[in-house]
Amino acid sequence: MALLLGLFAALCWSVHDLAARHYAPAMGAARMGLRTEIAGFVMLLPLLWSVPHAEWNDWLWVVILGVTYGAAIIGLFKAFAMAPVSVVGPFTAGYPALVVIWGIVHGDVPTAFQFLAIGVILAGAVIVGRSGHHDGGMNRVAKGKVPLLIFWILLADVSFAASIVMGQKLGPVFGDMRTAGLLRLPAALFLLPFALGEKTTMPKITRMTALVLIGMAALDVLALTGINAMGSLPNKELGAMGISAYGAIAVPLAMVWLKEKVSPGEWLGVALIVAGVCGLGVQAG
Repeated sequence: MALLLGLFAALCWSVHDLAARHYAPAMGAARMGLRTEIAGFVMLLPLLWSVPHAEWNDWLWVVILGVTYGAAIIGLFKAFAMAPVSVVGPFTAGYPALVVIWGIVHGDVPTAFQFLAIGVILAGAVIVGRSGHHDGGMNRVAKGKVPLLIFWILLADVSFAASIVMGQKLGPVFGDMRTAGLLRLPAALFLLPFALGEKTTMPKITRMTALVLIGMAALDVLALTGINAMGSLPNKELGAMGISAYGAIAVPLAMVWLKEKVSPGEWLGVALIVAGVCGLGVQAG
């Protein structure tokens, strides 16, 4: 079940990231992040009128979680503003491995087969990132911008991994979906100064763009709720690896919807990611 929830989150985020890639370059990464966080907060506002009793340190963790998630969002959207889905998707899909490492540090030791599956997933992500066409993949990144792209990807990876761990701790306190709503206010406040200072070539929000932002917010809420729910299930760290499938899902979707070119090497990487996730599912079962 944990793996299925991870795969559900992967599907939601795959569609979410296609929209991010399409609109972030013109709208601005921080502005897009701010708008989606506000939309998600408004969407979940009815749940937030009645919040269970919690200790002050739980509320402090909500703030920390929100800021961390805001950092993850700006890192992800900045990366999508610079590079295609075939690069950003697989590389950011590897962050659940950090959740597994966290579990290992706290005593959850995977089997040798599970270690192998995790290695296959990460190898697939690297292969996808390095196997683009001569006019696709990493070659689509502006000259001299690769180090900055790597910074944004690493920021997204580390911040998303930390958000998963904190969200799963807070889920039993506030409720899975309520936690996904509460974090959005501090996340939006974190993103606000970046959004105000950001240049954009999309001064107006059309009706279509507004609908896209609302859809992105809904997909993000559903994905986070599923991930938070994983916190009370067995093999939650390994279930988080199911999220890594989103890189494998996003690449063919980007090929169809965004007309991105996908090389045979990228397909090999996608196949490895899927095989690793399936291997984790069989072993967990």
